[in-house]
Amino acid sequence: MSAEVRIPGEVAAILGYYVYALRDPRDGQVFYVGKGVGDRLNAHVREAGADLQSERAKLRRINEIEASGRTVDMLFLRTGIEDESTAFIVEQAVIDAFHANHHPLTNLVRGHHSGRHGLATLPAVVARHRAAACPPIEGAVIMLKIQRGWRPDMNEQEIYEATRGHWKVAGWVRERTEFALGVAYGIVRGVYRVESWFPSEMPWDQGKDRWGFVGHPAPELAHVVGTHVRDAFPNQVMYRRFMDGYAGSSDAEPSPV
Repeated sequence: MSAEVRIPGEVAAILGYYVYALRDPRDGQVFYVGKGVGDRLNAHVREAGADLQSERAKLRRINEIEASGRTVDMLFLRTGIEDESTAFIVEQAVIDAFHANHHPLTNLVRGHHSGRHGLATLPAVVARHRAAACPPIEGAVIMLKIQRGWRPDMNEQEIYEATRGHWKVAGWVRERTEFALGVAYGIVRGVYRVESWFPSEMPWDQGKDRWGFVGHPAPELAHVVGTHVRDAFPNQVMYRRFMDGYAGSSDAEPSPV
């Protein structure tokens, strides 16, 4: 389908809102998913041709395809959608399905309300809608804020890797710490018993006295996962230590992510 093709008006009226995909004919891979109405499907190719200097990955991919003498495959995934809000939901579901399969798309934005309603594991969804206050924890505890790289679809291993390092933790704290909690958006995502510490060997951590830990899930604190500790992290604090145990959280509501 060339860039000059338009969806006829009478056809567009029947299609209503729709969700579509752009596919690279060179490798058969979908690289963009979007929603549209009218002749929006063709607008992406026209936009790419009009802005050759664009840094947007989608447009670069389209230009590369056309430079090879091929044309972008334009696919309707769902037509006849009644309204734009429903089209947004369908679009996000398709995008999340690709992400769940680790298939990269060039979409700059995951989709509308993706953080609140999109791709997530069961524990993340339950915690999002029903996070009770964290109960008291006996023993020396550190809480580590991992939300910078947090995704609601992270598996247990990914949460552990995000929690274990690397942090600027004083020697006396490392010696006393029994448990480490990974916290994102005020919610406990993982709890580990710390076995040992090691200095970070990352080039960007050199000279910064940052450490990581080796540990394993703490079954005795499994009930803490999914609870909220929002009041434990004021301002921009990245980690908190509770060497005499944690007294428990208040009933303040966590951030809904």
